[in-house]
Amino acid sequence: MKKLLFVFLLGIAFAFTSCDKADDNVKLIGEDEISITDVAAVVDTEVAIANVMTEADYESDMFSFVESSTKDGGNEYCQRNYTELYYRWRCYNNDEGPEVTVVEGENNGFPKTITIDYGDGIELRNGRLISGIITIIISAPQGTDGAMREMTYQNFMVDSIGIEGYKKVVFTGETGVLVKFEHTYDLNFTFADNTEVSCVGNKTKEWVEGFDTSYDRADDKIHISGQDVYVDTENNEFKKEIDDYLLRLGTCKYIVSGIVVYSQNGDEFARVDFGDGTCDNIAVKTTADGEQEITLGNHRHGRK
Repeated sequence: MKKLLFVFLLGIAFAFTSCDKADDNVKLIGEDEISITDVAAVVDTEVAIANVMTEADYESDMFSFVESSTKDGGNEYCQRNYTELYYRWRCYNNDEGPEVTVVEGENNGFPKTITIDYGDGIELRNGRLISGIITIIISAPQGTDGAMREMTYQNFMVDSIGIEGYKKVVFTGETGVLVKFEHTYDLNFTFADNTEVSCVGNKTKEWVEGFDTSYDRADDKIHISGQDVYVDTENNEFKKEIDDYLLRLGTCKYIVSGIVVYSQNGDEFARVDFGDGTCDNIAVKTTADGEQEITLGNHRHGRK
């Protein structure tokens, strides 16, 4: 078990670094310790996964409340409903949107099934390429306590990263000024070099501010708690747990504060501090070797 992350990171090193030899990036520094470079690779892997899931979540959010089927009508829909400048880049190049199919249930239209088909690939105006299918099943109207959205991904890709599996989001009601959603998911990510990483986890997202302005994410202030377990193709695993809630602001691409703890077989081997609330791509990781500043999201994945 001492080589747990060695095998995992050997596979992902090629996807996230430009080095020719994995040994330059993946090495054990002691019987129970994992090198700082390994921790950076773990964090970078998570950033890449979070990045593509953000794209997938934006797409499912945008079409979750479409009322009728539309063929190649994605641009019309996103322009009609998301007119603020912040959202215009979410639309598609060449006015080519996905094919959207809506099937309503017999209970006042619920459960509602929405299928978003991107075919072999549709390019967003931000340059990212999305292909495959997202299917969304919505159990009840928005704002109903216990209302569930379940997203499944079939041959779905964002650039070169494939996503399979499901994600559930349950609205658990309002508590004071908070609006709370419970997320559970079982997802598998395949990278361009055929490395696979699965992620099973749960998160709670609480909107402290900005939920009532649904078409404008700029005023969002969200607290995130929860944990993930990652497993590679060799059945090696590590756990990530949010120790001090993460803060996401609608105006920033990165988490701006909070602490994440990484463990292996119950033993902590690293923690990452995302800062004091300032919007930047800098975090500080702490391992047995001390503290070191890391840059988040350094690597942009190409397309297959």
